[in-house]
Amino acid sequence: MGKLTGYFTITWLIILIVSFLVSRFLLIQLLGLDDDSNEWWMAIITGISFIYSLKFVFFLTLSSVTIFLNLFKKIRNNWFLSLLTYSLIPLLTFSGMIIGDMIENGNSFEAIKSIAKFSGSLVLPHLACTLVCFLHFRKLMGNEKFN
Repeated sequence: MGKLTGYFTITWLIILIVSFLVSRFLLIQLLGLDDDSNEWWMAIITGISFIYSLKFVFFLTLSSVTIFLNLFKKIRNNWFLSLLTYSLIPLLTFSGMIIGDMIENGNSFEAIKSIAKFSGSLVLPHLACTLVCFLHFRKLMGNEKFN
């Protein structure tokens, strides 16, 4: 059990660091924080948006402690339940953001594209990282390293 706890702790830290760094890079590009031609008030507004967005990514990553549910053999041995422990929260968060923004802003193609850009910058790096970590975990399970 100690070996698994260490593995999931390292996995959780990797998800935290990678999703935070990738989301930070994408948000800088999306919000135009690397553009020095912005007015001072616009720089303050985008800076505040940037900070709150990164806080969201941090709290999303904190909610990923569900991967520790794989410590239970019944969940660890069930491929689907194990996948849910890794990806359910980011999938629900992304879907909720898209649906909520579509209800608020309409469902035109331009609105959906704009919504998906921002939501994707926040959630998709986290989801991609968790899926890679899940596939790595399943590969180790296939090698019977943790059974």
